[in-house]
Amino acid sequence: MGHAYRSFTYFDGNTCNTICDVTGFKVKLNETKKRWDGYFTIPQAWHPRQPQDFQITPQPQRTYPNSRFENENAVPLPPPFEPFGV
Repeated sequence: MGHAYRSFTYFDGNTCNTICDVTGFKVKLNETKKRWDGYFTIPQAWHPRQPQDFQITPQPQRTYPNSRFENENAVPLPPPFEPFGV
């Protein structure tokens, strides 16, 4: 049948102790959760990233003085005026 005692012939890396980065409590590593900012915390101190962190502000449209758009159906411009007939 089975043994009544616990076997220590294997290593479980998640059962080691760690410190919660927010509260400072000593907890087991498998009880922690990783937050978006890289902190390992207990579930009571964990919170998701806020929607305001992803806010997109509209950028003003850039305008350039004396800019012309190329249009295939546009009438060509006359040559510049030269007052001395050069």
